[in-house]
Amino acid sequence: MRFLRMALAHARIAARQRALWAASAALCLLSLAVMVNGNMPYESGDVIDLAFFAQMLAMLPPVAYAAACVDLASSPVRLGIGEVEEAAPVAPAVLAAARVAGALAVVLLPSLALLLCCGFGQLAHGNFLGPLQALVMFALVVAPAALLAAAFSAFAGAALPRAFARFASVAAWLAALALTSFVGVPTPGGGMRFEIASDPALQTLFGLPPVLNENAAWAAVPASPLAAFASVAGRVAIAVALLAAAGSLSRARGGRR
Repeated sequence: MRFLRMALAHARIAARQRALWAASAALCLLSLAVMVNGNMPYESGDVIDLAFFAQMLAMLPPVAYAAACVDLASSPVRLGIGEVEEAAPVAPAVLAAARVAGALAVVLLPSLALLLCCGFGQLAHGNFLGPLQALVMFALVVAPAALLAAAFSAFAGAALPRAFARFASVAAWLAALALTSFVGVPTPGGGMRFEIASDPALQTLFGLPPVLNENAAWAAVPASPLAAFASVAGRVAIAVALLAAAGSLSRARGGRR
């Protein structure tokens, strides 16, 4: 209960950032508009359409989180409440987890709401597992991506001035997308074009093709369950390491003041 109360307190703080709400909602709607294979996820009962939308939510809205969460680790030091938090009868890891959970609970609401709406929309087209599938996609793909983007932002905010940290964290997230979410597909003329590579978890659980373009004539081996697990666990592990480093750096900088 103590963790929930702390998380709710940080959620109320994050909820006051109206610009973050607007940016997150706009990017969620943009993710819905980027449906290259024709069908909107609520217009069919095909789980492939829902999975494609989940991947777009894991790519575009985190740009806003990367720009907005620069104070995630440094806010106690900046606000002068670091000593108060350290004196609380709660482990530092629990304090940090509550801060992150509260912020993400707010910024992820538009993504969760839109994905669930599409899942319920698929009920009318015969996919009676649509809402449950939407929740699984959110937990395994959308939420870890948001956590990683927020971790990039928190680390940049602890290491750099806030003005530069926003640009650095967004650049880091875009670089991560470029390295992990795009693949070169050979063309008949001997050239190559870049396509969006589907998430291994979505490939394994929901049959998403390796490349998110049904017109791309490219044979590839779908991801294995081990690759799917490594994808999810790797994002979470990197995010936890970045958040831990950001917290240590913030406390060190606060001690030098």
